[in-house]
Amino acid sequence: MKRVIIFFCCISIGCSNVENNSKLESDEARTIWNQQKREQYLNNRNDTTTWDNQMLENDKQLIGIGEFGPFEIGVFPVPKYELLGKNSFKGLGNKTEDFKVGNKTVVMNSFFVAKNEINKKRLGDKHNDVFFQLLVLTDTLDTENYNLNKNIAISRNHPDYLAQGFVKTKTTTIDYVAFKTAEGDDYAIINTRLFHLNFGKTIGIAPQKDGTFRSFQIKSPQLTSETIINFTESLTKDDDVVTFFNQKGAI
Repeated sequence: MKRVIIFFCCISIGCSNVENNSKLESDEARTIWNQQKREQYLNNRNDTTTWDNQMLENDKQLIGIGEFGPFEIGVFPVPKYELLGKNSFKGLGNKTEDFKVGNKTVVMNSFFVAKNEINKKRLGDKHNDVFFQLLVLTDTLDTENYNLNKNIAISRNHPDYLAQGFVKTKTTTIDYVAFKTAEGDDYAIINTRLFHLNFGKTIGIAPQKDGTFRSFQIKSPQLTSETIINFTESLTKDDDVVTFFNQKGAI
């Protein structure tokens, strides 16, 4: 059993635009997300004066870093996070672990966003929010180099967030990407199958011996990085989940 938490995030310090704007409106008003904020964010992407140039320089070390999912990691200039309000971003990360489900091994990857000024009303007393959980049936593990299960959580689209990765079995690769929007619409694509995560954050994938796949989607409760392991352990004892991963045609 191995647990890994990786943070790929950055908080810029100081922004003169924010300081000037604070005289006109409160931080709380600036962090209430709406269409006007979205349009301003898109304008900022094209406005070089809003870019975080120090972050861009730091991110250049990621060019050619290697395989972390279906997309090569692109390095783009992005607007300063603080333009969306003080504490509009507090971090994101992921948690990974392997589980036994019946006689089979399942790899779990999950991704979460920390509570911030934009999502705090929705999160209530939660410290963070899991926006995507993936359970993949596998027939092989790499417990030395961990090259068969790689993933990354990316904040560079703040206030939207992206996660991607892959899980490799003996005969196939499960590629995936998931993203969370500030508007509250969450999606994932797994080997070209589209999932609307508002109808269930937990996705199970069972590769079959004939090269096809089976999937299930669970409308899980609001999960955090602190509760995800216990929730997954409860799933491993669920009759329907055990049957799904141990079906006759599965690897």
